Amino acid sequence: MTATASTLPGLLLLQGEPRRVGSWVARGTVPAYVLPVGGWTAVVAAGESAAKAPYDDGLTMLANRPVPHGFRGSVGFFSIDGRAVVVVQRRGWRTIPRWLVWEPGHGAQRVHGLSPLRSSDLLDVVGVAPEETQTLRSLLRSTEGESLDLLRDLIDALALPAGRMLSGSGVPTQPDATLVTPGERDVARFERVVGEDRAIRAEQEDLS
Repeated sequence: MTATASTLPGLLLLQGEPRRVGSWVARGTVPAYVLPVGGWTAVVAAGESAAKAPYDDGLTMLANRPVPHGFRGSVGFFSIDGRAVVVVQRRGWRTIPRWLVWEPGHGAQRVHGLSPLRSSDLLDVVGVAPEETQTLRSLLRSTEGESLDLLRDLIDALALPAGRMLSGSGVPTQPDATLVTPGERDVARFERVVGEDRAIRAEQEDLS
């Protein structure tokens, strides 16, 4: 295990060997701990993104990062700006991420451009005991509590063994946790690509 760092309130669970997942993390912009847990490989953000604004929020970047086919099904739980965010991608080549964006006092919110999460998506990726299915659906319809409370309740209902990792509890000291820090070249490549995309969009707007 490498030197310890603080963690952010988010957890991404992937299929795949920790070594391969670690290589994927290293090609991104967000430092993170990578460790095996209960048949999954967990990725826990260990700080903010190394990219410049508006791509400097570590949890937002990790939640939005496309998951390679070989690491699906995947499920992520994040507390971002007081909201609970859950993103699930089922197995398969042409599956799309599905999202739950939940706000205290209001419940699930539809967000333009994001496909809404269904309970069947969670059941397909994670599986759940039949007696917990109604509990899961009730949680997805709830409006009470805070974002971390909802995320922990969802993790418990899904019988995932990683609830304690949501707050980073004990992650840095786990003997099989590896802190992966993206390289400067990978961060620079990301910024170059998004810069080119912005330039193309600006040109298209000028021509419209």
